[in-house]
Amino acid sequence: MTAVPIDHSHRRRRPEPEHRRTYAPVRRGSQPAGGENWRPLSWAEGRRILLALRIHAEKQRRKGERTGTAPRDKKGDPGGVSFGAIRLAEILVGIATKRNGRCEPSVRWLAKALNVPLKSIHAWKAQLKRHGFLDWRRRWVFSGREGPRGEQVRQTSNAYWLKAPLEALQAAAKVLAPRQPEEDDEARWAAMPDELQASLRRMKASAAERSERGSQFGRKGPS
Repeated sequence: MTAVPIDHSHRRRRPEPEHRRTYAPVRRGSQPAGGENWRPLSWAEGRRILLALRIHAEKQRRKGERTGTAPRDKKGDPGGVSFGAIRLAEILVGIATKRNGRCEPSVRWLAKALNVPLKSIHAWKAQLKRHGFLDWRRRWVFSGREGPRGEQVRQTSNAYWLKAPLEALQAAAKVLAPRQPEEDDEARWAAMPDELQASLRRMKASAAERSERGSQFGRKGPS
């Protein structure tokens, strides 16, 4: 007995008329490239974002989150932040600071720069976005080729914007805050017993002496 293929030609979708023209993006949610509102990113601001990210990632690990995992079943759990995601953020910050805020590398270029597969870049991007440190916009450009519905379009690299949650920025600001003047030490020690005050002063003097010796040892002599 010979099998006979079933004819499904009547189920095929009818082709759209030639006069119809569409600028539909290649991927859902994509927008035409060009016209992005790039915000300049200074080196100081970039370092502040990276410090906030590292502090936030360490806080997640201390809470018991597994590094770099996807969100768990708990409501509102964003998962962890992997070391690869931090490295990706470092590269994006470097690009944005050098190009006056403009940051639009392709996923393939990022994968080659970090020597990882494409899926790792997508996973790290998702981690940064879930924790509020990265956002992007999908984009398309004209391909230069005519199609039955007009000029064809193709997907291009995303536009990226780096940011940080307010809580993470506040934690970074505490680390970067200047040290209190030495007079504050005496004010804090005033309510302590005399023996403890004397011990603290000796420790402070010893630390200052070691610091001075270290600076003299590392100082170059006259040439």
